[in-house]
Amino acid sequence: MKKVALILFSILLLTTCSNTSKNNQSKSSNSASSTTTKTSSKPNLNKEYPGFKLATIPTVFQGTWYQTDRYSKTARKFIITKHTIMDSVVYQKTDPNLNLNHRSEKNNKVYAGDASMVSFEDKNGSQWLRARGFLDTVDIIYITGTFKGNECLYLAYSSGDIHSAMFKDKKAALKYRKYDFSKITNSLN
Repeated sequence: MKKVALILFSILLLTTCSNTSKNNQSKSSNSASSTTTKTSSKPNLNKEYPGFKLATIPTVFQGTWYQTDRYSKTARKFIITKHTIMDSVVYQKTDPNLNLNHRSEKNNKVYAGDASMVSFEDKNGSQWLRARGFLDTVDIIYITGTFKGNECLYLAYSSGDIHSAMFKDKKAALKYRKYDFSKITNSLN
């Protein structure tokens, strides 16, 4: 009986080792192939949405910006191009009668994708870029400005109250990472 148990245990052990070896080989071959075939997906600037047209972001907003927070010791890149905010393609609304509802199954199918609607305003000497997903209910506002001599974009939500800033200079972003930007007065509003 002990011999039978020992034989069964040996077979089980060999089977387990064999399967583990095969899994490791397939994992290593998959990871090797994924690194060699990795492609970056570019935003689709040709996609059309009913009631919208491709928007062109003013040059004052374009470029590489740096942002951080009080808990980070590194700055993250935030890239705005002629037609994108990060990888989200931007559109302007052309149909004033178009009402989008995030609860609508039809709207969720038609307006799905990595796209945002934007609008532009001039307020008190600053330019504002309002952006939000087609079916989102809150805008993110990028407001041009300078903070202690550094070019920046102040960030605000729909209300216009500033909560943080992004800088063209990476060192400035790190230097002011702990600053409470809510102290910036509403003179920008």
